Amino acid sequence: MKYYVGIDLGGTNIKGMIMNETLQPVISKSAPTPQNKNPESVFSEIINLIESMAAESKTNMGDVLGIGLGVPGLIDSRMNLVLNAANLFWTDVDAGKWLEEYFNIPVYTENDGNINALGEMHFGAGRGCGNILLLTLGTGLGSGIIIDGNILHGASHVAAEAGHMIIETNGEKCSCGKRGCFESCCSAAALIRYARERIKDHPDSLLLAYASGNQDAITGEMISKAWDEEDAAAKQAVEIFAKKLSIGMVNLINLFNPEIIIISGGVSQLGERILGRAREQVENTLMHPIQHCRIVTGELGIDAGVMGACYLARSNT
Repeated sequence: MKYYVGIDLGGTNIKGMIMNETLQPVISKSAPTPQNKNPESVFSEIINLIESMAAESKTNMGDVLGIGLGVPGLIDSRMNLVLNAANLFWTDVDAGKWLEEYFNIPVYTENDGNINALGEMHFGAGRGCGNILLLTLGTGLGSGIIIDGNILHGASHVAAEAGHMIIETNGEKCSCGKRGCFESCCSAAALIRYARERIKDHPDSLLLAYASGNQDAITGEMISKAWDEEDAAAKQAVEIFAKKLSIGMVNLINLFNPEIIIISGGVSQLGERILGRAREQVENTLMHPIQHCRIVTGELGIDAGVMGACYLARSNT
């Protein structure tokens, strides 16, 4: 039996999985991302994670045909090169060499949004679709675009940075330094910011009660709970978020005409509270009904990235 290893590197956690040659999961584990985030520490932890999975599942690393690696940021997959990963504070890091030199196994590196899209296309909500757009709404806003079954890479292999298209002139400052990026308008932090702003008009909001009076302690889960209780501040925050999400999605639909848009990440846990309204606004804004596409939440949760990374390794070996 031959195997594939998938690694999904995040700013907080590293997720790993081993699949067999029929793409059935064998084992999955996770480990905290080292706090210092320097490449040597991070790849040392990834090596430990892979070896731990192999030992527990009795997988011989000599039978592993490839390692797929997802990293947040600008990735040149042709050279396994992380050009810029803001959340990791990495610039021009050769992500392949650490694992290739240690295991003597080919490594294939992609942007984390791309591997999430691959995962959902082959194992999740996008099964049967060849034109997929995935948005990960979490700490930031990641994206992956599949066109006719293939990852959209672009001329320099850094395409699909949808999080940094401008959707609001002079909007909130983004981590990239620009203002009004899709990410600065539709991340988990943005949703919480909208809630804090609406509390000014609704000082009796349940959100303050849930957060023990400390608006800095408000979470997405609290917003979801308050929304269900018909809280005005929570309702308005979700409405603002849904409107801006719909603007970004319409722009992407006009450009790429996907069959399906898959929403993943922490914010997706609000489900129809956000997507119901966003979907309605998208439908009302499209130029023609022929552009209609399904807008759904992902099915794989935190496993989308590692499953996509395993598929990436398999498709390249």
